[in-house]
Amino acid sequence: MLRAFSLPRRLAGIALLGFACIPLHRLLNPATTGLAGDVTRRVAEAAWQAGLWGGLLTVCVSLLLARLFAWDPLAFARRTAHRLTRVPSPAFALLCAGVALVASGMVAWKVLGLSPSVVDEMVELLHARVLASGRLALPLPGEPAAWIIQNSLLAESGAWASVYPPVHTGLLALGLLAGTPWIVGPLSTGAMAGFGFLSLTQLFPDRPALTRMIGLLVALSPFTIFLGGSFLSHTTAGALAAMVLWTALKAREGGPEWNVATGACVGAFVCTRPWTGVVLSTLMVAAVWLPAWRSAAGVRGWLVARVAGLVAGGFPFAVLLLGWNELLFGAPLRLGYAAAFGPAHGLGFHLDPWANAYGPLEALAYTGADLVQLGTHLLEGPLSALVMVGLGLATLRVVPKGTGPLVAWAFGGVVANALYWHHGIHMGPRFLFETGPAWVALWGLVVVGLSGDESPLPSLARRTVGWAALLSLVAGLFLVPARAESYRPDATSRAASVLPTPPQPALVFVHGSWSSRVAARLAAAGMRRDSVEIALRRNDLCAVDGYARWRGAPVGPAPAPALDLRPLSGPAPGLELRTLSPGNRAWFRPGGEVNAVCQAEARSDRGGTVELEPLVWQAPPLPDGRVIVARDLGPLANDQVRAAFPGHGSWVAVDGGEGAPARLLGYDEGMIHLWGEPESGATPQR
Repeated sequence: MLRAFSLPRRLAGIALLGFACIPLHRLLNPATTGLAGDVTRRVAEAAWQAGLWGGLLTVCVSLLLARLFAWDPLAFARRTAHRLTRVPSPAFALLCAGVALVASGMVAWKVLGLSPSVVDEMVELLHARVLASGRLALPLPGEPAAWIIQNSLLAESGAWASVYPPVHTGLLALGLLAGTPWIVGPLSTGAMAGFGFLSLTQLFPDRPALTRMIGLLVALSPFTIFLGGSFLSHTTAGALAAMVLWTALKAREGGPEWNVATGACVGAFVCTRPWTGVVLSTLMVAAVWLPAWRSAAGVRGWLVARVAGLVAGGFPFAVLLLGWNELLFGAPLRLGYAAAFGPAHGLGFHLDPWANAYGPLEALAYTGADLVQLGTHLLEGPLSALVMVGLGLATLRVVPKGTGPLVAWAFGGVVANALYWHHGIHMGPRFLFETGPAWVALWGLVVVGLSGDESPLPSLARRTVGWAALLSLVAGLFLVPARAESYRPDATSRAASVLPTPPQPALVFVHGSWSSRVAARLAAAGMRRDSVEIALRRNDLCAVDGYARWRGAPVGPAPAPALDLRPLSGPAPGLELRTLSPGNRAWFRPGGEVNAVCQAEARSDRGGTVELEPLVWQAPPLPDGRVIVARDLGPLANDQVRAAFPGHGSWVAVDGGEGAPARLLGYDEGMIHLWGEPESGATPQR
């Protein structure tokens, strides 16, 4: 047992209780935090309400059962855990890895349909397909705007690249070469569960039964397996976080090769999610190694050996990341995010790239939203898992020796994300995914501590804790299907990812929204992504279209059209949001000037849109591509793209209707359908 850890541990527990119970997300002001703040506030409020009423009901029922029954509600779990100790630790690690792999694989197959569901996945898959073809970046023939999509940019060479670091993208490329890119997430999730269990055996060698129960909980955590079925880089980062902890623990007593292994895992982690990798790796390694440093006989020699091993192991990955940044983004220390979105994409308190406020108050509110959601998603129980963790950390007199690295792992992710303006809510608080095993382990530790003989609570309260934990786990089994259904793509999303298959070789133009065409033209002309978004949000779309055409191909002495590019949150006064087709809205100024070009652009969208992102990663403009997908930019710009692929027949994909895949038309028929007869000239007013 460890007492020296008492004060910081209790403070962390009290802080966690505050974040998990107080609706700090209500501090988010949509007027200054924009759509992101508004959506986060609503999602967190739903989770908070569910946790409040579900927690009260669970506690009341648990207290009643504790009064009615005097026996240990977790007795069966304890007996089962002791039986599991007969399984050797390496075999049990493989079991945990296999359970997580199969469970997340089933999510990938049955829930997500083996397809990406958010643009981050689609863009990284496209870059992975480029890597799999033997290229670092993708040359764009003809008109670059035909292929520029979100979260990407034109690299220093002028070729297309995503904004993401190399390791997860490289793993997706290997998956594409094997024909199963979807397996990367489940394999990483399995590795996270397996190495997470091995770390627990190192941290708590005298508690084999407890570590085995926690290992199974980590492998079956709904938060773990749902996001583990995705293509997101969090899965690879989660596996590497567990490997950093495991190798650091092995290095305490092992040879110098374990220092090198730790450095390699840290380097790979940083090359997957840089900021998270730096913070979590530093905290976990420090929490494991610093106690040994204090007891080391030769401190200087110990320090030199550790640092030398870390540097040796991490050096190849440092070269990889610095070279990747230099070749793609123009400077060794410039990440793709900053190259595409500018300095506002960086850490700290400032206006984000969309001109939304992110100061200390917003950091507090977003962090509260993250933890409220995590408490619900972690085990899917009606009682927030983080309330239990906070209660245990705050009240337990002693905790098992080895808890410190878990606290560093869990809370380190929260602190790191508080200093970054983006807090994702896709499939829960996904930016905390890498810390999931630590939170599950802490939940298991405090449940055992609060309900066991060493608990500071009276017997009735101990039994109540046990019943609450049991009821939460059982109720979670019934709540998981509803969560799975909420993640299942709807018919429209599934249809959007169906690649048209005309006679090959084929060049298929997909007609996306007017806004996406304008954004692509601006990005192709060199405008940063943050400025692109502000231009579209604060100006009449027709005016932005004119500016994009001027910037892409300035003609004569005509001055640049005036735009409002001030970094201010929300749309400019006087603009109204109009629907051009289902799911396709843009800002317009009532009474604004409408020229023939804008009339044609608006008219082309009336029949619906087919966005490029879900399709282009499946059929990028590679020289050996049998089917190539490109953005429809209109007949004149399309001619440049067609000239680059003279051996491909041209087709047009148009909206197939609600819930139906894109409808394929011959090129000439499609152009007339979208843009009208060439000689007609006139188009309806928007």
